[in-house]
Amino acid sequence: MRAFFVTLLFSLFVFSSCTQDETCREKTAVLLRAEFYGFNSANKINIDSITVFGLQQDSLYKNVKNINKIALPLNNSEEQSIFVMNLNGTHDTLRVSYTNADYFISYSCGMIITHKIDTVITTNHVIKNLKIVNRDINTADVQHLQIFF
Repeated sequence: MRAFFVTLLFSLFVFSSCTQDETCREKTAVLLRAEFYGFNSANKINIDSITVFGLQQDSLYKNVKNINKIALPLNNSEEQSIFVMNLNGTHDTLRVSYTNADYFISYSCGMIITHKIDTVITTNHVIKNLKIVNRDINTADVQHLQIFF
């Protein structure tokens, strides 16, 4: 009887060690990343104070001081996201149009929605210009937009 329990315990240990790890170790955040530049110098700059929110969303950045880049989530169920940027009391609107694509990461991580930028339009109150650097928005930590002030 004792040999039976030892064999059973050993079998349970062996089979439990063979199960797959269900933990997702991949990045799953898909964010539009923009960095700030001076219009005349084309050098990276820090913004004194910025508040950013998406239409029909809460604030993403609220009165953040001394910042030189932002990361914004795009709407997965639409093909356009609109963000309002308040820079030292002046508002600019950033309208990003894009296409969505499903991307399967793995069984444990599931699926994400990636994006490809079509156009970006701004109201140009404080923002002087912008440049699309990388159109593919996925889990990679790369710059997508350069915003010139």
